[in-house]
Amino acid sequence: MTVLGNFLSGDRNWGVLRMFLLGALAFTLLIASIFLHGFWRYLIAPSFAGLLAFMAGARYIQDIYELDKYWQAFRYLFASFFGMYYPSLSVYGGKKVNRNGDVNLLDVIGGPGFVYVQPGNAVLFEGQNAPSAIHPNGRRFVPRFETIQPIALEDQYGELEGISAMTRDGFDVKIGRTRFRYRLLAKGDVKSPRNPYPYSEDAIYDMVYNRTVSEQGLGDWCSGVASDIRKTLTGYINHNTLDHLTAPEGTGGDPRGEIKRELSSNMVTNKLRWRGTELLWIDIGSFEIPNKQVEQQRLTTWQAKWMGDARLTRSYGEAQRLAYQEIGRAEAQAEMLISIMHALSDVNLRSGTPQSLRDVVLVRTAQLLEAMGESIPKEARPLPAPVEGKKDEK
Repeated sequence: MTVLGNFLSGDRNWGVLRMFLLGALAFTLLIASIFLHGFWRYLIAPSFAGLLAFMAGARYIQDIYELDKYWQAFRYLFASFFGMYYPSLSVYGGKKVNRNGDVNLLDVIGGPGFVYVQPGNAVLFEGQNAPSAIHPNGRRFVPRFETIQPIALEDQYGELEGISAMTRDGFDVKIGRTRFRYRLLAKGDVKSPRNPYPYSEDAIYDMVYNRTVSEQGLGDWCSGVASDIRKTLTGYINHNTLDHLTAPEGTGGDPRGEIKRELSSNMVTNKLRWRGTELLWIDIGSFEIPNKQVEQQRLTTWQAKWMGDARLTRSYGEAQRLAYQEIGRAEAQAEMLISIMHALSDVNLRSGTPQSLRDVVLVRTAQLLEAMGESIPKEARPLPAPVEGKKDEK
């Protein structure tokens, strides 16, 4: 009895049993028609009625599920009734992959059928009222009236392009390509050779049943995570000024570090946990200003500051040069006076004549000027004045 109960517990086994009973009945009627003359005429009506009912059932399935081809509905009814010729579907990269490229009945209608779950993936089985089971990689049978939801257990990669928002002081700012990695929340389980893809059943339920719904329909897992990250980035831009975002050197801020700290805060972490997600890494794109006049004004302001500093440095150097020239001129005059005084001290003023004193002063002054001229570089010496003519001396 136990073996019979296990045999009848599966949909496929029930289908095989129905196939066996119909085959046995057909064989019995065939033998009876051979030995009983004219008995085959009584088989035409029930056979035709059974075939017509089966074809009508397939037509009904095609209508309610809006299938394009009749043979797809016929195949589904045949597989459900006889437990043979089941459709199959593969799950790879968290998505349903159809080998034939045509409409797959497991994706449109549901079981019965087989699903091949590749490593790094899992499948959530959903019944008519509630989820029934979660299965990791392997070959799994999907019972009747159940659908599947593929789950990606590997680390996922996402990008955000062109995030635009307005700063607190009224300027539009655009963030370039933002890249991030995330995965399904494991809740304490650590990766190991025996369990390379840990997962939590609660995280799977949160990921599947906490997805966003928009005008386009039910969103996927990646779009929900990207939406949370986008809201965090735009909220940070709305609460800060343009200079704080694009010129943090002047304000002493670190916008990228502040955004990363906000993404790792409890509020954002709880939002991602509500989706069954754990953020692993994020690379925030560059801040861009769509209004080119703002960049030009900022460049002009930056140039004015540096040009003012350059003028101040140049003026200070010019003042120092003039001061050093005046100091050098004063020192030269002092040296000239000192030399003249020394020359006069060597002359006997009582015994000398005024002409001799004059000659001594002129000689000493000429010697001093000649010495000072030799100390000046040739490049700094003034050019001699042009001579118009020269008289002949007798």
